[in-house]
Amino acid sequence: MPYEVDVNQYLGLTVCTLWGLVWVEERQAALDEVIAEMEEGRPYRILVDMIGASCANDSFATSSAFAQRLATERKLKGCRIAYLYPDNARINLSVERLAEARDFKFRRFTTTTEALDWLLSPPTRIKSAPAIGPQSQPDAVTLLAGLRSGRWVA
Repeated sequence: MPYEVDVNQYLGLTVCTLWGLVWVEERQAALDEVIAEMEEGRPYRILVDMIGASCANDSFATSSAFAQRLATERKLKGCRIAYLYPDNARINLSVERLAEARDFKFRRFTTTTEALDWLLSPPTRIKSAPAIGPQSQPDAVTLLAGLRSGRWVA
């Protein structure tokens, strides 16, 4: 078992650490354990720490099946997921690209600090546009539309 799963319920943070040569089957087992630890309906922050790991050369079919599972796993929807790889790491790009193509959301980092900062930061929200105040005169678009429709005569 080349992985370990630690859960901090208070922070809503799950850390899955993998090491050595990691095959997709082992990543599947680690994912099973992560999902088993998650409370229903609560979004989590998940750090997949692969600093001490390298990915084995799995077949395309195996990689595709795992990517499909990542993208369709109900409990992962709404989670913030960060992958932590060292520089020049040997990673399974097939899994990542296929999962991304299936709308699996994650970010990749090379330092623990950056990954944790992102995971623990509050989600950014887009501010709504300020309400448009009352206008004393019609704007150009409204004026042209009125002239075209015949409601107003120049």
